[in-house]
Amino acid sequence: MAEKNTISGMQMGLLLFPVIVATADLIVPTITTKYAGRDMWLSPVCASIVGFLTVYLIFKLHELYPRQTIIQYSTQIVGAIPGKIVAFIILYNILYTNGNILRLYGEFIVGSFLHETPLVVVMASILLLCAFTIRAGLEVLARAAQILVPLLFLFYMGVVLLMIPFMKTENFFPVLEHGIIPVLRGALTPQGWFSEVILFSFLAPFLPGQGKGMKAGFITVIFAAMALFSLNLSALLILGGEVGAMTYPFYTAIQMISYADFFENFDAVVIAIWVAGAFVKMSMFYYSLSLGTAHLMGIDDYRSLVFPLGLLLILFSFWTAPDMSTLSSNIAKTAGFQTSVIFSFLPLLLYIVAQLRMKHRSKTGNTYGADLKK
Repeated sequence: MAEKNTISGMQMGLLLFPVIVATADLIVPTITTKYAGRDMWLSPVCASIVGFLTVYLIFKLHELYPRQTIIQYSTQIVGAIPGKIVAFIILYNILYTNGNILRLYGEFIVGSFLHETPLVVVMASILLLCAFTIRAGLEVLARAAQILVPLLFLFYMGVVLLMIPFMKTENFFPVLEHGIIPVLRGALTPQGWFSEVILFSFLAPFLPGQGKGMKAGFITVIFAAMALFSLNLSALLILGGEVGAMTYPFYTAIQMISYADFFENFDAVVIAIWVAGAFVKMSMFYYSLSLGTAHLMGIDDYRSLVFPLGLLLILFSFWTAPDMSTLSSNIAKTAGFQTSVIFSFLPLLLYIVAQLRMKHRSKTGNTYGADLKK
C-alpha cells in the first residue's frame, strides 16, 4: 500500500460527517415528507440505526483484518473470485453514488447561483480540486476536513438558531397522526446516506491503533443524525406542508431569514459553506474509489488512477440522469434500497462468513488470528 499517512479517530469522524450530511440536507426533507408528512423530522433518527449497524460491522471486520480495506479482505473471507465480485459491486456503487453526488452538486450550484455557467464546467472544477487533494494524500484531506467540517457544523447550527423567530409551532402538530409506519417509510431513503459510513473501511487501516475507531464512528453517526433532525425540523416549522413540493426546502427556508431589512440574502454565504461540505464528501468518495480500485487491480499507488477515474465520474454524473427531476426520483428510489443493501448488507454477509470460518478453524485446531495476519 503506497499510502503511508496516519489519521486520528477525530479526523476520521470529521471526514465521514459530511459524507452523511452533505447533499442529504438538500433533498432528504422533500423525500421524507412525501412518506412521513409532518413527522418527517423523526425519519433521520430511525434511519441512523442503519448507520450504527454498519459502523459496528465495519470495525468488527477491521479487528479481524486491521491493515486491510474491505476490498482487500473480501477475497480472504469468501474466496478469490467471489471476493473480487463483492469488491467490484462495492466499488461500482461508490462510483455510481459519487456520480449522483457530483451531478446534484452541479445542478444545485447552476440552478441557484451560477445560472449561465455550463454544468460540466461547475462539476469539472470541483472534481479537479478533489483530484489534486486526494493525490496529495489522505493526511492532506484529513487536515482540510479538520478545518472545514467544524465550521460547517457550527454554521448550520447558527443558521437554525437564526431561523427560530420564523418558525411556526402549528406546523409541528399533530405528532404521529398516522402512527409510526409513515415515519419508517420516510426513513428508507435517508438510511442510504447513513449506510455510506462503509467508507470507514477505507480509513480504518490508517488509524494508529485499534479500539478508538468504533467510538469515533458512533459519535459521527450521532452528530449526523442530530444535524439532519434539526435541518428537517427547521424546514418543517418554517414551510409547513409546502416542504414536500420544493426541490431544496432547507435552502428555501434559509432565504426567509431577514432582520430589519438589513441582515438578509444569507443564501450566498450558505452556498459557500455548503460547497465546503460537498467538497469533503466528494473527495472522500473519490479517494475510496481510487484506493479500492488500486487494491482490486493490484496497483501499488492509487494516485495513477485518480485522473482516469475523474473522467469516468464526469461521464457517470451525466449518465445517471438527464435532469434534476429524474435525478431526485432515482435517488429516492435507489438510495434507500440499493445503497443500503450494498453498503450495509454486504458487510453483514462478510462478517457472518468470517465468524463461521473462525468457528470452523477453531474446531479444526487452526489459529484463525495467525492466519489473518499473514
